Amino acid sequence: MSSIRKLERDHAKADRAAVVGLLDRITEADALTRLSLESRLAELNTQIAAQDLQPEITHASAALFFGGRPVIGSQGVEAEFGTGAVATFQDLVSKVLAKNTSGLGVKGPVANKSAATMHITNIVRGSFGFLLEEVQDQAQLVDTNLKKAVGEASELLDIFGEADEERFQTTVAEVDQRILATARDFFELMRQHGATLRMVAGESEFQFGAEAVARGVERASGTSIEEDEKSLEGQLAGVLPSSHQFEFRVTGGETLKGKVDSAWTAIDLERWNRELVGVDATMDAAVKRVLRHGQIARENYVLKRVARKIDPTAPHS
Repeated sequence: MSSIRKLERDHAKADRAAVVGLLDRITEADALTRLSLESRLAELNTQIAAQDLQPEITHASAALFFGGRPVIGSQGVEAEFGTGAVATFQDLVSKVLAKNTSGLGVKGPVANKSAATMHITNIVRGSFGFLLEEVQDQAQLVDTNLKKAVGEASELLDIFGEADEERFQTTVAEVDQRILATARDFFELMRQHGATLRMVAGESEFQFGAEAVARGVERASGTSIEEDEKSLEGQLAGVLPSSHQFEFRVTGGETLKGKVDSAWTAIDLERWNRELVGVDATMDAAVKRVLRHGQIARENYVLKRVARKIDPTAPHS
């Protein structure tokens, strides 16, 4: 479902609840009023039923409703803030899409940025906001990559603002420093202007009050991502081909757990279980660390390569 359809359906359901409430309160003497309300209720029921039968929308959409200091009721929003917030959200979506498709470099232009372009297609009321949509020449049967990126970007912002620290650290470990920096810019802009936000992306709705904005600023500013690669010696304890999970016992140290790079197939992992488990081996891994105020809060490993350790004393044939 698109954001605008969700808003229309929510409004219709709110109207229906109000009509039902009025019907419960009127007396038998108010025959004409009851007749009018029952007619309105029938119209709303028909409208909601028709909305539920509409085909699923596969393109991206997001409605951003702003509140707080830069907004004058439902009349308008400060131009500098409004354009800045929309541009920063668009930048975040572009980087998430690049990460999910062609890859997001450490610096430089965002790859295939034009594929992430969204358009302001409507002004939405209820405070004041904008409807952003992906404009397509032809409809698609499945969700577009951009729709998935908008959903992921919206959920990421929500996680920055919610109270669950464990969920925040787990999620942020899957992003990179450039995405983190853009999230920081978004929340800092909101804080500087004293703004609040209600965001509707597809079926999901997110609220960012003053407390959530402050928490988002603190987390985005106090968190950083470090990435490097390590070669470790030890023994492969095993892999799960279906979920691409691994365990590796480091020589003289701990047992590491993490993901296997998606370039390796389930068949490759089954072979590792047959040939490499319990033998001395070398593992190459990409390491991503989440730092909170300079201290390591989480460390994730992605196994890139594992091979039997070569014994330098073994005779050569």
